[in-house]
Amino acid sequence: MTLSIIPVCSKQEFTSFINLPFAVHAADPLWVPPLKNQERALLTPGAHPFWNFADRELFLALRTGRPVGRIAAIVDKKYNDFAGEQCGAFGFFECENDGQAAHALLETARGSLARAGMAFMRGPLNPSTNYTCGLLVDGFEKAPTIMMPWNPPRYAEMLETWLLRKEQDLFAWLIERTRFSLQDRLRDEITRIKAEARFTRRSSSKATLAADIRIMLDLYRESWADNWGFSPLSEAEAGQHVKELKEILNPEFFVLFFHNDEPAAGMVALPDMNPLLKRLNGRLGVATPWHWWRTREQIRSGYRIILFGVKKEFRLLGLPLLLLDYMLEKARENPDFQWVEGSWVLEDNTAINDLLEDFSGIITKRYRIYRREIA
Repeated sequence: MTLSIIPVCSKQEFTSFINLPFAVHAADPLWVPPLKNQERALLTPGAHPFWNFADRELFLALRTGRPVGRIAAIVDKKYNDFAGEQCGAFGFFECENDGQAAHALLETARGSLARAGMAFMRGPLNPSTNYTCGLLVDGFEKAPTIMMPWNPPRYAEMLETWLLRKEQDLFAWLIERTRFSLQDRLRDEITRIKAEARFTRRSSSKATLAADIRIMLDLYRESWADNWGFSPLSEAEAGQHVKELKEILNPEFFVLFFHNDEPAAGMVALPDMNPLLKRLNGRLGVATPWHWWRTREQIRSGYRIILFGVKKEFRLLGLPLLLLDYMLEKARENPDFQWVEGSWVLEDNTAINDLLEDFSGIITKRYRIYRREIA
């Protein structure tokens, strides 16, 4: 069958790009369908603020006219200016079990990024590290949590046989209610830090939620700026995140710590909405409240820590311990709570990886960011 790679230009081709994962993963019970309207908006310049500072080309792989794969070539100018790099990203990669099509898509993305003057390609970034990113390489039997990807094992082989190589791994840590225990030395340390009363804490509320998310995003910018792959959010992107997080965030699982009334650290955990998303199958409709009712117990049982930040000057004063202690304090108060996932964590972030292990965490999934030089 004839293979062709085409740029996405028409509305019909864009719709095929959005719909393709639903066909590719039709037989994959762990894949979680995104909401098509959200995916469409995220990929549309002018509709999503990410593209105010970035460019993209979308491509489809066709077998005798039938879509079998897709990819995006992305140039994030804001990230490159911040990092001093000439990085071109690839993302939104999906493909049937067709290695030739996968390699042709990757080669087409490489050509697009080369024409844009990029020195290397990195991905999958969908479209940056501030959004869904990484390729699942271990933990395929585990269901993904909210805003984390799932892909079949063949994807890694497709990328690696095209000579993409690991640049960084991202860990997902699971802390379960039934397994949780804390060593005496950590309990004593937490008690000591609390007694010193250097910090005050405040959980969020419906009244303060929007302002608190802004504070948390500022903490994220400051505390993550030196980390690998960090991409600063624009003000418009921050506003978009505030809008989206407000819709699903439980204020009880959002805490801020202050030092002399100045924000020092914060943590946000989202309820895992994936059981609902699976039932919605890409669309909101009149049955959405019914689907929520059917999945409400699953949603309330699990959370994902998506934001965790401590200003550099306070990291050695015990604030990471206080953040996780707060999370587990709330978990003990909530009988529905069964688990929390910390994801993602850079493999070279030794301090946070050690902390999560100390809190009875285990690594259940590993995601990979790949790289290949373009020249």
